[in-house]
Amino acid sequence: MVRTTAVGPILVGLLVALVASGCRGTDARPVSGPVSSPTVAPVGGPVAFHVQLGAGQRLTVHSPRPGNCPGLDALIDLGSEGTVELTAYATSCASDNARPGNGRHGIYRTTADIPAGLRAGAISVHTALGEATAFNQSYYECTNSCRTYTEPVAVITLAHTDDPAYQALTAFSVKGSIGLDQLTALLRDQLLV
Repeated sequence: MVRTTAVGPILVGLLVALVASGCRGTDARPVSGPVSSPTVAPVGGPVAFHVQLGAGQRLTVHSPRPGNCPGLDALIDLGSEGTVELTAYATSCASDNARPGNGRHGIYRTTADIPAGLRAGAISVHTALGEATAFNQSYYECTNSCRTYTEPVAVITLAHTDDPAYQALTAFSVKGSIGLDQLTALLRDQLLV
């Protein structure tokens, strides 16, 4: 005699309910490979939000660095179009944005950390997470020779934050792989609460 139980359907129902409720914890799981259709991926940690990924895009969330500077470090791989890095620094992290280069893209704890010369030409963009101040900065990399890039950056002042030490989320186009217009469109269209 074979005995059946309702445990399987109950577990499936519970999983569907959790996903539908928008449940998100502090341990976000990255999307393991490029998605084939639009997918909403959670980002946890001190700054929690979601990213709407399009076909061929992938989100990777890295573990916090020692001292939690940054407390959030994630990368949106746009496939052949480029990459966008997302970082969040606590207000206690040291900031030096005099000359971004060689792996240092700037530590923007708030919009006050944007150098005055860059802030003067910045544009404001509304996102689901808060107002973004977007600008282009010069970025260099040197090994045997040096190369300079124009790197679009946006500092989003968070409208709501789970941890008051984190006031902003920074997004930048790695080595200027996408332009400022594409970066601001991504922030408007793909970042979700």
